[in-house]
Amino acid sequence: MSTMEIIQGFSPGMILPISVATLTAWLFWDRVVPRQLKGLQVAFQTGERRYEVHQVTESIDDVKHLLSLRGMRFGVLSYLMALTGSLILLFEFTAARMDLSGGFHAPSVAFALILIVFPAIISSGTSLGAQVIRPLGTMRATMQKNTKIRNIGYVALTASWLLLALAVGVVLKSRGVSQTHQLSVAAFVAFSPAILAYGRILGSSWHALKQSSQQIAKGKASPFHNHLPNARQQFIAQVVHLNLVAMPYVAINTMISLLFLLYDPTMFTHSDRVIELPEYRLQSTYMEEGGLLGFGLIELFSHIPQAGIRVPIVTSLLLFLLLNVAAIGFLFVYEVARILFLDIQDVSGVGGIRLADSRLLRAEPVQQASVLNFCFTGFAGQSMLLLALAMITFWDSSFLPQGAACGDWESSVCSVLEKDMLEELTWMLASGGQVAFLVVWGLSIRRSGTLADIAFDASMDEDRTRLRGMSDMIYVKQRSVNELIIEEDWDTALRRYESLSEGKEATLVGLDMVRKTKATMLLYAALGRWDEAEEIAIDLLALKGGRDAQLSRMILCAASLAQRDMKEAKPRLDLLPNDDIEAVRLKWIYNLLQSKGSLKQQAISMLAIDPMTKKNIEMLRQFGEGKVSSPNPKKVQTAVDRRMFLSKIARMRLANKSEYALNLLEEAIANLSDIDWVHGRITQSLLNFDEGRVMTAVDLAERIAKEHPRNPHVRSIMVHYAALGHTEMPSSEHTKIEWLFEQGSDWRVTWPKHTVSVAPSLESNLLRQHAWSANAWVALASDKEMVDLLSSRKPPVKDLPESLPLALYTHLSGILVTIGGMPVDLGLPGTLRISTVEKHGLFTFT
Repeated sequence: MSTMEIIQGFSPGMILPISVATLTAWLFWDRVVPRQLKGLQVAFQTGERRYEVHQVTESIDDVKHLLSLRGMRFGVLSYLMALTGSLILLFEFTAARMDLSGGFHAPSVAFALILIVFPAIISSGTSLGAQVIRPLGTMRATMQKNTKIRNIGYVALTASWLLLALAVGVVLKSRGVSQTHQLSVAAFVAFSPAILAYGRILGSSWHALKQSSQQIAKGKASPFHNHLPNARQQFIAQVVHLNLVAMPYVAINTMISLLFLLYDPTMFTHSDRVIELPEYRLQSTYMEEGGLLGFGLIELFSHIPQAGIRVPIVTSLLLFLLLNVAAIGFLFVYEVARILFLDIQDVSGVGGIRLADSRLLRAEPVQQASVLNFCFTGFAGQSMLLLALAMITFWDSSFLPQGAACGDWESSVCSVLEKDMLEELTWMLASGGQVAFLVVWGLSIRRSGTLADIAFDASMDEDRTRLRGMSDMIYVKQRSVNELIIEEDWDTALRRYESLSEGKEATLVGLDMVRKTKATMLLYAALGRWDEAEEIAIDLLALKGGRDAQLSRMILCAASLAQRDMKEAKPRLDLLPNDDIEAVRLKWIYNLLQSKGSLKQQAISMLAIDPMTKKNIEMLRQFGEGKVSSPNPKKVQTAVDRRMFLSKIARMRLANKSEYALNLLEEAIANLSDIDWVHGRITQSLLNFDEGRVMTAVDLAERIAKEHPRNPHVRSIMVHYAALGHTEMPSSEHTKIEWLFEQGSDWRVTWPKHTVSVAPSLESNLLRQHAWSANAWVALASDKEMVDLLSSRKPPVKDLPESLPLALYTHLSGILVTIGGMPVDLGLPGTLRISTVEKHGLFTFT
């Protein structure tokens, strides 16, 4: 093959390759990519050794919507750049071979190299970041977007890694290593993170993918595909399956070949028969021919005299051996997406890469876009680089411009991108991916044996969707858990919760699971256990696939606010509607806790006439002044009013006004003769205890406990009385829906799970810090003035009291909101500056 020349300057002949490449890339993106990404699935655990498999992209429109999301822009750009660059090189070479041009056009080649190398660098940095920086959402439920700090971290990490690669090259140069080896090794180090990441992902998921593709190829349903496949799906599964079967053998061949190469590079040399073949070009090492297996195949097929048969066979086999693992990122980048969406690495192997919580991945397009964006940025650029290298170097790279044929590039580009260096870099990158795959694959063999014991149910979501419209009929319009909590009927709520855990008909298990998950979420939220409520809300979002998700999203937003995680709260609040008062209250509280921000006019209008918001503002102004006001015993008609009334009673207890508080509470209870106010009555017991009437207090509590034995507030107070020796210890609550004080001495460690509730006593610095963040009204019991503590620059945890009124946490609350009509407490942090809030107009709504 004659050596091509590089044509300097602009030429009309360069327009055709660029135009055809751009058009082909666009057609590929518009027609092929959406069809390949159709049917993405996610698997998440719903029980011991039980997983549900849900479909995320059911149609091409779903895929196009996913690709259009803001989080996909960088990935789409990176993928299209790399694809277009590779196609430009391909069509430049094709045009030259068809005598449509006299060689390679320098502007086209330069443009193509930029389009390929830049995404390859991005690919390396993205893959490195995914393996070094812990992704958001893998430790606890989160929908938080990437922050500027994380993005800066990725850029800094990429720059540091490139500097490391450069340093490697400098060290090799100082040791007298040839320029070819310097450049190839430095480039290998620079681009290796993506190859390593791909090997890890494929190695950890290989066993599950092989099992599934084998079933589909046979025309059967698989654990991840609950329908009988059509002919196209069978064909694709067969291709994937054959490739997966070959991977370990090819990787083993690479490993053995590398070991022999390190031992003696000259051990294997071709026979004269091979060297005399007209199509053969002498290679630097047999690694460029697919290792020992490729070496042997070349020797074997050299006995075939017909070049028309011999050359295509050898070429295709060596291409497969060389690029089986490494370049599969382009051919099967969609399979990488399927692996990462399924999130089965931990089930089928070890050493995988986890990018997102699988439950969030099921329900949130933002997370789906994030993972798919990683697929394109992390692998497309790297695999396009490998394909470009393969086109340039595979088998015969003598057409590369050399010497004078390079023209103005002879002493610059051509001196760096020379034949031996490119060929060496190609097999090094390919071998690196194969070795990474082999190591992770080998470590995963033992765990893969447990796959047969795990049930993957791909039909449950469809069954649940089909039955959802009949759920009210099936459950005879039962009162919801939040309605039961509003009515303080905890006994019925907990019995309902237990009944959902019992064995049911198979067709109802899916609905029962949703209802149980929803009940658990609401029960935890009612007790202020926001971390747990958040996790369960994510479960519910996943089970329902993001459908009918208003209640879950409200819980998630409330959890972020209760945890004081404003960065997490923002994207969650963006998903809430602007015409719902419960959602608008949460958005107002977000601005309140930030002590800045603004609200839309519609929200301002709603809040200006909202009674609950007005009462919260009144409480916050009293908080800023450190004042305790007396509640109105006549304003206790609603669940919210009663909750706010009891919080004022708690503040009076902190100010040593229990006797007066008792009079007010008894008057309020008398005004509710038609309602059994359990929470008010048990608080009445505590006020009697404060005033030394222990027998009266305990007797009242015992009578309430007989009527409502499972009410968590009643139970917790009975545990306190029992611990003081005044009554018998109540039986344990086996659902564990309880105040954590009931866990005995361990409560001091676990109490922060009650995110916005102060502990029974502030015996340690940790509990005092928690109290200051949870509800700073506790400062009323300090020896110092509350106003002074609130104005201090540092958290005044040392000035908080060690002892508090008995079981104060059962009725002290901060900012109250409703979710599904159920009052929930978001606490009141001591860092809130009321003067700053007022300055920003968050109390006046003007």
